[in-house]
Amino acid sequence: MTICLRASALGFAVIFQTGLLWAAEEPADPPGLTATLKGHTETVYAIAYSPDGRYVVTASFDKTLKLWDAATGAEIKTFGGQAGHQNLVLAAAFSSDGRLIASGASDNTAKIWDVPLKTPLREFAQGDAVNALALSPDGNRLAGAGKDGTIKIWNAADSKQLFSLSGHSGAVTGLSFNDNGQFLASSGSDKTVRIWNATNGQPVATLGAHSSAVNAVLFAPGGNAVYSAGDDGLLKSWKLPVGARRNLAGHGAAPTTLALSADGGLVATAGTDKIVLLSNFDNGQQIRPLQGATAPIRALAVSPSKALVAAGAADGRLFLWNVADGKMVRQLAAHASAVTGVAFHPNNSQVLTAGTDGSLKLWNTATPKKPMPNDDKPVKVLEAHAGGVAGLAMHKDGSHVLSGGADRTVKLWNLTNGKAERTYGPLPAGVSAVAFSRDYTQVAASAGTTVKVWNAADGKELKALIHPADVTSLSFSADKSKMATGALDQMVRVWDLALGKELQFFAQAGPAPAVMFHPNNLSVISAGTGKSAVVDSLACTRALSASMGPVRGLALAPNGVHLLTAGDDRTIRLWNMNNGANERTILGAEEAFYAVAVSRNGALIAAGGADQKVRLHTFADGKTQGIFKTPGKVRGLAFSPNNQTLAATCDDHSLVSWNVLFQPGQGVPAEFGKAGQAYAHADAATCVAFTTDSIGLYSGGLDKTIKQWKFASDVPVKNFGHPALVDAVAFNPASSQLATGGHDGTVRIWDVVKGQQLRQINAHTAPPAPSPVYCVAWSPDGKQLLSGSLDRSMKLWDAAGGALVREFKGFKEKEAEKGHRDGVFCVAFSPDGKMIASGSSDNAIKLWNAATGVVIRELVNPKLKAKGAVAGAPAQAHPGWIQGLTFVANGARLVSAGKASRGRGYLAMWNTADGALLYGEELPLGPIYSLGVSPNGRFLALACGPRGRQVQEANGYILKMPDAGPQQTTRAEK
Repeated sequence: MTICLRASALGFAVIFQTGLLWAAEEPADPPGLTATLKGHTETVYAIAYSPDGRYVVTASFDKTLKLWDAATGAEIKTFGGQAGHQNLVLAAAFSSDGRLIASGASDNTAKIWDVPLKTPLREFAQGDAVNALALSPDGNRLAGAGKDGTIKIWNAADSKQLFSLSGHSGAVTGLSFNDNGQFLASSGSDKTVRIWNATNGQPVATLGAHSSAVNAVLFAPGGNAVYSAGDDGLLKSWKLPVGARRNLAGHGAAPTTLALSADGGLVATAGTDKIVLLSNFDNGQQIRPLQGATAPIRALAVSPSKALVAAGAADGRLFLWNVADGKMVRQLAAHASAVTGVAFHPNNSQVLTAGTDGSLKLWNTATPKKPMPNDDKPVKVLEAHAGGVAGLAMHKDGSHVLSGGADRTVKLWNLTNGKAERTYGPLPAGVSAVAFSRDYTQVAASAGTTVKVWNAADGKELKALIHPADVTSLSFSADKSKMATGALDQMVRVWDLALGKELQFFAQAGPAPAVMFHPNNLSVISAGTGKSAVVDSLACTRALSASMGPVRGLALAPNGVHLLTAGDDRTIRLWNMNNGANERTILGAEEAFYAVAVSRNGALIAAGGADQKVRLHTFADGKTQGIFKTPGKVRGLAFSPNNQTLAATCDDHSLVSWNVLFQPGQGVPAEFGKAGQAYAHADAATCVAFTTDSIGLYSGGLDKTIKQWKFASDVPVKNFGHPALVDAVAFNPASSQLATGGHDGTVRIWDVVKGQQLRQINAHTAPPAPSPVYCVAWSPDGKQLLSGSLDRSMKLWDAAGGALVREFKGFKEKEAEKGHRDGVFCVAFSPDGKMIASGSSDNAIKLWNAATGVVIRELVNPKLKAKGAVAGAPAQAHPGWIQGLTFVANGARLVSAGKASRGRGYLAMWNTADGALLYGEELPLGPIYSLGVSPNGRFLALACGPRGRQVQEANGYILKMPDAGPQQTTRAEK
């Protein structure tokens, strides 16, 4: 199909003067009209069907193109405005895959636009409700995750599943690729953040990240850190790579107690196997075993000099070994029942024990010179706690001892006079462990599910750390900023003591009866996992209290320094992750925020949530730039990479979008906030991400699918400048190239992907002046290109090299008597490429042999007389100019359209085998300037001018094909 415009001043005058003769009354609609495409304000000059028949595009003198639903006639999108054509739009064509539209106009440009498809390009089945998705930076891989805890990674191009990642024990809530796409981070309701190798699907690290559900995760630029936010109201930063868990020397059974040398180099572990194992902290290798204990060991200590190890056993005995050779140097019957604690005096010559008998006892470590019984008497005995002592800690100067017991108290004892100088408590349950901070200014104790921290000097309570299960052990970090705790829920936790909140947790295979912070402040040693103690590395480098309630949304600013959080407290907060400062708080929401996003250029912040609104603020100062209403609660937000569009997923199943093109300091554009395409899931839509080229969207929903949508921007994806009006556009069959015909007489071929001109053909530029090219058409094999011109000729070109293959000359007596006598407005190839049809302003249609250039036949309309009824005058096919042609029924028929008198259009159908007219009627729709045929051959789309002098509007129309029945068509070309 081709369309054309005689674009001289005289040509325009003819079009508009014709309207003065039209009848005043509005004509009735013709039979078979199925849809009227209303919306243009001036002549509709070009029309085309999409290859799948779902859409129709129209081009108009009102400077716009419009996309329509072919079945309903509903308008889907308008292409225009500041980024669109600035003068009459004269041509339009779909690419062969239906994803692009090309347009040409009298503003001397051709443009390519993205088509917003209402149906998804493809679907990715998740298996359960989709909560999160992420696209790799190169756009090649898509990750999706959902309620069932499974993460899937697909090849984005063909939806082939590459990997299925399992590890989360609950719903996955967030996903993020690092800069090079090699790693994927995930967050979950199981309180963890996990790092995966996205190239092979293998797990890399698991972070016990928050005390409750983790709602969002993001990689930092460079990939050396990840950020997370959760229901606990915290924003956290994690260093990467994460140190792997290390095992120390293994026992015959799970160790239950451990001790560390002052320098952190030596680790002693023991348990029910009655053996103490000494391990090198740095490499985990066993140094030697210490044997000879007569019962399971309950407590351990390493002397300050690192020369001795003391162990207290369940049978009440105390054992001492020499570290250097592993020999037992002394054993004592220390208590009547189990020993629960041991601690060396700083002088290395004494050791203090605690027992379930409620006492503390101080013993000499050296064996007396004179032989004495093994039940040597203690140096000092303190009756400390009724019901038993559960733990003890020695002050660095040996003057004081801290103990806790079954009586729910913690006591600070003066070891010199044996008196309790201070009591901390009471506590809610019996004490299970006690500890001094490294500088001895604070003391801590665990009792039941609570850990309390006090100021050692005055007993003022500083923090209470609440656990979900009974706490068994605790340890201060060397810098006093953190605390490690072990509990019966098989968790070791690290706490930020300033915030009083959990920093990180490490899952164990069983209860954690012993835990110690290493002096390096970065490692935690614990017993209770398998048959060896383990070393875990602290990865959390910063924790910020980001909200009074759960943090739901997290976004990284382009500068890589700032993070945005939004949550249940109805605030948006801007954080500087270099120093942890909250630099701005934005208020105004009526209900909780669920999502936040920042544009790629750093100009805008968007946040939305339960109040069914999306709020837009400038990043620089937080000022409100717009509030967009949404059809449901907002669950996900994303800016397009080109900063032009904002998309939101909503609880009402919808995915909606807006134009948000904005430049700070230049005011808000008129089109800012204009609603864009909308799509739908079968259930609530939860998450959204743009493709890297900004022309695609992925959305996930509770319908257990991720859908890929084609998104069309308000800005053309390509602009091709010309020196004159662009009258014709046509994609090659592969849609890799676009041909344009111009008023300067040239045909130009463009690379659609690169946006570059491949070649210029001076097709109709012979002196004395160039002749406009009104139509272009590709051969079905894409090797040749046909042009038609006002100079009455057609020319066939080699598309690859631009050489002239054949000329179909205009009329000339005794030389080209079969040629057209006026401008060629439209041309079309038959499906097999052997025949060419041409239509002209001489009212004639001719069928040509494409290989020889010979006219096969001229189509004669028996309803019409020859012009002027003069003998020898050319026969007429139409009563007016022929504006459009297309083959149907696999080339057996030809449909033509054009103008008739009194402001009407003319439509005809021909048998190409014998030239017989099968149908020919004037239609009261206005002059027909273009036609399109649906792929199934059952419908016609017509582009028309106004229907009468009193009727200003001009429309496109969809009619049933006059000859009913499915027919195969050629591609309509302009």
